[in-house]
Amino acid sequence: MTRRAARAVAAWVVAGYLAATVAAALVIEVVRPELRDEEYGRRLDGLLARVKENPGRPLVVVVGSSRAAMAICPRAWEEVRPGTPTDPLVFNLSRVGGGPLMNLLTLRRLYADGVRPAAVLLEYWPPLLRQDGPFREADRIDADKLYLADRPFVRDYLPDPDRVERRMLESRLNPVSEHRTLLLRRLVPGWLPRATRIDPAVDPLDGWGWLPGLDRPALALQSRDTRLSHHEGTYRAQLRGLRVDPDADHAIREAVALARGHGAAVGFVWLPESTEFRGWYPPEAERLGQAYLALLRDGLRVPLIDARTWLDDEDLADGFHATRQGAEVFTRPLGPAAAEFLAR
Repeated sequence: MTRRAARAVAAWVVAGYLAATVAAALVIEVVRPELRDEEYGRRLDGLLARVKENPGRPLVVVVGSSRAAMAICPRAWEEVRPGTPTDPLVFNLSRVGGGPLMNLLTLRRLYADGVRPAAVLLEYWPPLLRQDGPFREADRIDADKLYLADRPFVRDYLPDPDRVERRMLESRLNPVSEHRTLLLRRLVPGWLPRATRIDPAVDPLDGWGWLPGLDRPALALQSRDTRLSHHEGTYRAQLRGLRVDPDADHAIREAVALARGHGAAVGFVWLPESTEFRGWYPPEAERLGQAYLALLRDGLRVPLIDARTWLDDEDLADGFHATRQGAEVFTRPLGPAAAEFLAR
């Protein structure tokens, strides 16, 4: 190959890469911005579709962690609701790895996207009040999934916001490299190894925001006792010396104020824990969890749906995540509780 031909090939390679970079940026930033954070984007698309199908019904969004994502199956409520125009339209907007900070981020995005729910139910769970060790929520917030509109949140709540913003910029300057797995998964999944073709936090989602957990036959493959043992040490350590992190407290209070500022009723929901899991709370952690909840409820005038014992132990696969069958059992009475909450 002559030097001139080699330069031409190199130029075509560079031009092709630049074209791919521009195309990827357009797809992620303009054509399908939900791809940047698919877990949120898929839920938002589902929420807008359900609202369009059910005009006039009061929208109740539930915002929480993977526990809420798996426990609340609005479809189960739809199957048994009375059928009146005022039946709550429950939607699950919870996030895997979520906690007080991510709940607030989700609410900020929701209002920025023009959604105005009649009510917001926020998950309350003491283990998420700490913001250190393996439960350090800032470490679970992926800079590559942050929108440019999230920068105020980054500045308000994340340590080293300059580093996070640099990472946000890098992911936009080189979208082909930074998002290659995501793009391949959605455009040509056959090019990926089978194990990476599915995003377990996104692909199983139904049109109501529900993330199905394990079903009972799957539990037979790995005993419930094994799953409990796997988590026991982590949660006992988290609950030992439990404390309320100032950022968690601030985020909870801001989420309540944000929802109320947009005209929504606000409530807390304490989701089911098994008998075993409740036994992992040392007395001082139980007292602190109850005392802080009382402080929030009294100070902010926020009601509570106390569903901590609503499920039998066998419907909690690992002591704190609902099975598929458990989610259906749990959600059917949640609808009437939400209706009562709206009527206050």
